[in-house]
Amino acid sequence: MNEVAALLAAFLEATGRQAAIWERREGSVVPTLLGASSSVFAERTTSCAQAWDVASWARSHHLHAQLVNTGDSVGWLFVEAGEAVQEPVAVGGPAADVDRLLGRLLPLVRRITRERDGATRELAERYEEINLLYAIGELLGGTTSVESVADTLLAELAATLGATRAVFLQTNRAQGTLAPIASLGLADDAYEPVSLEQATHIAVRAYHAGSACTEDGNAASLADPILAARAAPLMAVAITRPSSGVGITGTFPVPTRRGAEGIAVPLGVLVLAGRPGGAPFSGGDRKLAVAIGTQVGVAMHNASLVRAAVERQQLAREMRLAHELQLKLLPSPQVVQPEARAAARVVPAESVGGDFYLLARLDQDRTGVLIGDVSGHGYQSALVMALALSAAAIHVQAAFDPSIAIEAVQRSLREELMSTEMSISMCYAVIDSRANELRFANAGHPHAFKLSSDGHATRLGAVAPPIGFSDAPIEECVMSWRADDRLVFLTDGVIDARDPAGRRIGEAEVLQWLTHTSPTDTPDTILDAIYGRLNAHTGRAPLRDDCTVVVVDRMVPSAVNPGESSI
Repeated sequence: MNEVAALLAAFLEATGRQAAIWERREGSVVPTLLGASSSVFAERTTSCAQAWDVASWARSHHLHAQLVNTGDSVGWLFVEAGEAVQEPVAVGGPAADVDRLLGRLLPLVRRITRERDGATRELAERYEEINLLYAIGELLGGTTSVESVADTLLAELAATLGATRAVFLQTNRAQGTLAPIASLGLADDAYEPVSLEQATHIAVRAYHAGSACTEDGNAASLADPILAARAAPLMAVAITRPSSGVGITGTFPVPTRRGAEGIAVPLGVLVLAGRPGGAPFSGGDRKLAVAIGTQVGVAMHNASLVRAAVERQQLAREMRLAHELQLKLLPSPQVVQPEARAAARVVPAESVGGDFYLLARLDQDRTGVLIGDVSGHGYQSALVMALALSAAAIHVQAAFDPSIAIEAVQRSLREELMSTEMSISMCYAVIDSRANELRFANAGHPHAFKLSSDGHATRLGAVAPPIGFSDAPIEECVMSWRADDRLVFLTDGVIDARDPAGRRIGEAEVLQWLTHTSPTDTPDTILDAIYGRLNAHTGRAPLRDDCTVVVVDRMVPSAVNPGESSI
């Protein structure tokens, strides 16, 4: 690990002693090098690490060996003996300095390896969830009728959540019921339609809430007597889509629920039960089910849009609605409040595009800001954008730092990008107001800046090519951060925008605009100014690429409510 090697190199510089750490992970016979102060010393200790009696081997080669725990493994720390240890020394002499530095070194090594092992476990736990998201994405992307793949979709979700009984209920607004279109672990005629007036039924509760509901014990038997046999734990999740404000899929009223990110329109409900051992559904299960419900809801609505376009020959109108629906997938800038202020806008070159952003309120001290740009534009880019946004939303919450998050997205999208021959430039930054630093990882995104109060723009330089070009590791970078700094992220559609004569704006002119901003300007003010100048430049000329701008700043810590919880 680079961090351990750097620590041991510093130890060598401070003490003049070479050091190396070898570890043997559980189930492994051959030890591996965790880090060494030099390649020469690593080679010297290779045989020692593999010896049957490590301590005796070390003494015979004038080395000190200390057994250490390194996260989920055990290992040996080898240090050169040196003359200061061979001969008696005074208290507080060189040997005491070595011991003191070793006492500081080992806790740092343990922390680094615990973070590594924790990230590995977290990714392993998320592996099935990511696979499910992509399996369902491929399933829904290959059909214009969700009903035709309902059985497969239900089986995939139930298998991931460990359910043996499940039902897929679709809204029938004409009859005021939730009607089953697919079931698992039940006879075909065992599950009757559920009236939307049956308020105690868990499916109806989830439908009206527009989210997920769970029940255990006797309450579960009352909430759904068919699925919750023998008081098995239950979970119901609404299948929702964001409202476009225009109803074209029917003449019947659509019940809606206003939430933090807009209006959710329920299209159906998924109900699951029968986990082995009667284990209840966890908070993580609920989050995954809600994500799937939203994904299915968007697919169901998109399918209905396609059918409506064919039937009514109003393709232009449906394209506008698709644009609105895609924008609804993006988070509201208000999600980072109250600690931060944000403004963001995506303007596709066509009805739908490949630009996206993500804002995350990680905790009271940290705000996450991500921007991505899928190569090309149009429907294919929009589909890859939706997959990338879903994967990023999961990984930014699970990862320990920006580089781990982007590498996880890179692994998740590898096959999709290879098959489509597409790529994604992506930059993810975390503002840490407590540490007064900005940590970021940039995979080929050229236009990401930290803007100081004096108008100076510092580029968050790319450290790796865009996702889809290679699987190379993505390094994390750190900058200082002050309360009056702000982030300004743009996609190349803004920089390359052309006027009617074909002249592009260029990055230099955009940066010149930013130098005239004031620390008192809000993100919304800056966003409006950029798009105002962009529109003035392009005039009637059509956009050649999607244009996205994200502006974020952190409020003064004293202005933040200390009792506010993170989301």
